[in-house]
Amino acid sequence: MSKVFIIDDDVIHQRIAQIMIEKHHTYNTISSYTEAIKALNFINENLNNKSELPDVILLDLNMPVVDGWDFLERFKLFDQELVKDIHIYIVSSSVDETDKIRALAYPPVKGFISKPLSPAILKGLI
Repeated sequence: MSKVFIIDDDVIHQRIAQIMIEKHHTYNTISSYTEAIKALNFINENLNNKSELPDVILLDLNMPVVDGWDFLERFKLFDQELVKDIHIYIVSSSVDETDKIRALAYPPVKGFISKPLSPAILKGLI
């Protein structure tokens, strides 16, 4: 079973991503978070519970309070303790090359995707 977490403060983007995932059967389970801290807390509480952890995280960079960069820094603190490899894909409207370079410096980040998502992009993440 494959799981995806969508972390984005834009509920419209979340819903579009959910619809595409459901329509194209990309992942079996979808969890959405408008606050990155809630996703971090969930992951931290389930470090040893492989079945609860996501396979993929679709992470927005620009969010209030805990943004995508803060998420990546905090994720780094317990990444080595996880019983499962989690692949993170940045999903952003940013076209700044420095954002792409900075994001890919984090080992769990496997790619940088420009919004909006497309079915072809989602299928390529599996």
